[in-house]
Amino acid sequence: MATRAEQKDATRARILNAATSLLVERGYSALTTVGVQQRAGLSRGALLHHFPTARDLSEALVANLVVLNEAATQAAAVKLGDTVDPVERALTALYSAMTQPPARAEFELWAAAGTDPDLAAALRVAERKAGRDLHRVIDGLFGAGIVAHPRYPAVRDLTVAILRGLAGTRALQLSDQANRVVLEQWADTIRILVGHVSDADG
Repeated sequence: MATRAEQKDATRARILNAATSLLVERGYSALTTVGVQQRAGLSRGALLHHFPTARDLSEALVANLVVLNEAATQAAAVKLGDTVDPVERALTALYSAMTQPPARAEFELWAAAGTDPDLAAALRVAERKAGRDLHRVIDGLFGAGIVAHPRYPAVRDLTVAILRGLAGTRALQLSDQANRVVLEQWADTIRILVGHVSDADG
């Protein structure tokens, strides 16, 4: 039999999963108290017990999306294996994660924050921690040898900006081919910037 703490955690996860699915499927306008409670199959009281305000829900949602995004990134990296060139491995895993539902939900929140000051304030708090977690994940993918290079911080920041841009415009494209070309070009640029030679280059 589940303990009270386990039941509380399960209900919290149920709410966050419901909110995530609403964001991905129907956009931020669907992320209402009524919408989330109906999707989660809970009472209004149960929802408000865990998240008394919309800001509480938004901050918790971002934190949950960070966890899901990291899991998606690590799963993609494991699938590629350790024998792949670290630059290619990092870019491929990150791009794969950024095209998954958790990342799409996060992008939806950012877009909505442009016209919602309260949401923007909540996201600024949540994203500060999210940014640190993202840096930790990216550093692990590139590996110590590349991370130690003086140009690496710029490479990391540009990598995030490029990948988010590609993921954000993906829905407008008929295929991923153009994005793949950009990723290959950026990979070559990274190797030049940090002096990394791939196995393919010899």
